[in-house]
Amino acid sequence: MAKKRLFTREFFIGAIGVSALLLVYFLINFFKGIDLFKMGETYYVRFSDVSQLVGSSPVYLNGYKAGNVRNIQCDFNQMDNIIVEIEVDKRIRIPKGSIARITTHMLGGADLGITLSRSNEFLAPGDTLVGILDKGIAGEAADKIMPAFNAIMPKVDSILTSLNAILADPSLATSIDNVERLTGELGTTTASLNSLLANDVPQITDRMIKLEDDMLAVSSQLSEIDYRRLVASLDSTLCNIQQLTATLNSGEGTMGLLLKDSTLYNNLNGTCEAATELLKNLRENPKRYVHFSVFGRK
Repeated sequence: MAKKRLFTREFFIGAIGVSALLLVYFLINFFKGIDLFKMGETYYVRFSDVSQLVGSSPVYLNGYKAGNVRNIQCDFNQMDNIIVEIEVDKRIRIPKGSIARITTHMLGGADLGITLSRSNEFLAPGDTLVGILDKGIAGEAADKIMPAFNAIMPKVDSILTSLNAILADPSLATSIDNVERLTGELGTTTASLNSLLANDVPQITDRMIKLEDDMLAVSSQLSEIDYRRLVASLDSTLCNIQQLTATLNSGEGTMGLLLKDSTLYNNLNGTCEAATELLKNLRENPKRYVHFSVFGRK
């Protein structure tokens, strides 16, 4: 009769499988930062928002890593009631009135920190702490920026829509061509202005300086004129003209008689009429006044 074996092949296969599962479990917790060989005390923290806090997140007491988050449970009937189970070193005693604070990081992730109070009374393992959410600098910036950003977004969308409409307008290309042509013309005009400033303006300036010198010379000559003597001469001349005019108006002298007496005018007018009649008769009857003889007869 064969002797019965104590450990069968199936036993060894099962033992290896269990050992592999235990190894995987220990490795997972090791990478999470959970020390299974170091037992701690369990406390609970109540939050309304756990942000990015997850299981195995570190727990700090005044900056010292004292444990890890073990579990997060949510009351689905009351969504603002979330219980976070934490495990801390059993050597640490947490005073009553201490506050658990979730701090989020700018690059993602969060950790839980406990700010210890100065009370002489301590919480017992299994008690619940008050928890608050500290969004940090990034969270505060987001809270301040996001409302303004949300208010600006409709305006930005309207601006972009208008900009797309402007860019799609065919006249924009024409306007750009006109601007380019205008820029070229401005370049040509600038070159002409530079040439004018370099060549013509100095000549004009020299001429203006010469004109100013001539005006100064004329002004100096005018300043040398004896205006009193000139005015006296003009006054004497005007007096003579007034006397002559008075003499003519009074009918004195030959010119006065010519202006005032109509006899000379009438005689001259009669003489002109007689001369006209004589010329007319001469044209009509030239033989009365002029005789031509080839042989010398009268």
